[in-house]
Amino acid sequence: MKKLVLFLTIVLFATSGVFAQQRQRATPEERAKRQTETLVKELSLTEDQQKKVYEINLKFAQPLADQGKETDREKLRAQFQKNQEERTAAIKAVLTEDQQKKFDEHQKKMQDERRRGN
Repeated sequence: MKKLVLFLTIVLFATSGVFAQQRQRATPEERAKRQTETLVKELSLTEDQQKKVYEINLKFAQPLADQGKETDREKLRAQFQKNQEERTAAIKAVLTEDQQKKFDEHQKKMQDERRRGN
């Protein structure tokens, strides 16, 4: 019985590590798709807006993949922040005024969750 519990515990930890690695290694296309799907739900995007937002997300997801090779944390943080600001401005240009307000609220909510570690 103890061996079974030990085996199941090992399997559980091993598989959770695999899933975590898969999430971290999402391709730029997968990241862009996931981000776009979130905004479609949050902002009720039109078909045309969905396509434009996906293209924006894809454009800005690629540099993130390339930044993974950077070792200087401050430089990486500055690049990431610049990337986020440009992405936000590009997305807001596609949105209506009401959607922009919802987008700002969504961004603030996500930022708060990241700060709390959720």
